[in-house]
Amino acid sequence: MPKTPDPWLDYRRRRRRLLVIAAAGLVLLGLSFLPAHALHSAKPVFFALALFIGATSWASVSLSDFPCPHCGKPFIHNRDFRDGFTRECVHCQHPKWSGSLYS
Repeated sequence: MPKTPDPWLDYRRRRRRLLVIAAAGLVLLGLSFLPAHALHSAKPVFFALALFIGATSWASVSLSDFPCPHCGKPFIHNRDFRDGFTRECVHCQHPKWSGSLYS
């Protein structure tokens, strides 16, 4: 009988993607000052800042929309509340890092 995949692998992948994008964005933002200084223009900095904000926002929304393995609703937010450090689903209180009840 095949073993069902760990539902938390997707969560780890999304979290890692957010951290990598944020770190790379900060490096890109720092490096954008070199051409800005050479060109005597702030346009490269604004362009890097726009890329940084857009990419980290996309990755953050992707992480926050991770579905709970138990109830299928977003694990870390509901309509009125968002908690990125929660240890349980804000809808069904399913513990973080535990498997699905249906696996």
